[in-house]
Amino acid sequence: MRPEEFQAEFDVPRGTMDKLARYAELLVEWQEKMNLVGPATLTDIWGRHFADSAQLVRHVPQGQSWLDIGAGGGFPGMVLAAMGWGRFTLVDSIAKKTRFLEAVRDELNLRENISIVCGRVEKLPTLGVQVATARAAASLDQLFDWAIRHVRPGGLFVFPKGRRWAEEVEEAERRFLFDLETRDSLTDPEARILLVRNLKRL
Repeated sequence: MRPEEFQAEFDVPRGTMDKLARYAELLVEWQEKMNLVGPATLTDIWGRHFADSAQLVRHVPQGQSWLDIGAGGGFPGMVLAAMGWGRFTLVDSIAKKTRFLEAVRDELNLRENISIVCGRVEKLPTLGVQVATARAAASLDQLFDWAIRHVRPGGLFVFPKGRRWAEEVEEAERRFLFDLETRDSLTDPEARILLVRNLKRL
């Protein structure tokens, strides 16, 4: 996907496009020093990473408080924050990745929208967010384990999942009760976006 295609797909203003273009540059620069994303995906940052993250705006209202677990290279949280979609806490246990996230946040002037935590999400004080998300961080039941106490009652869990999504749902149903809606992924016909509400442990 080219930047102009991304802009048209999500109706993104010029100023936001400038921020995302700078983000793409930083991702390439830092990738030389650490493994932030799969190297083969660098040729399609706008599709594989930016559009894959941005599509969540179609399923969650603007202005929510979010937790992004295992934020890594900043997907989806950093992209959504750049698009003005809410307030985000990005958590990763690897210090060099949180240094990257801090550099991007500061370069994109997103300090008011983003908090970055270096640590394990299961060790954090309860955050009380409205939405939890994660991308390629862990299995669905593991994400539920980590996220359930951080999301306030009535909140939403939004997890993009790949081709094994149905198996992961089946595994999670052995340990949790939840209401599930699935949405097609814009970037992968075999993937789904899982929208989960009313999550409870069995």
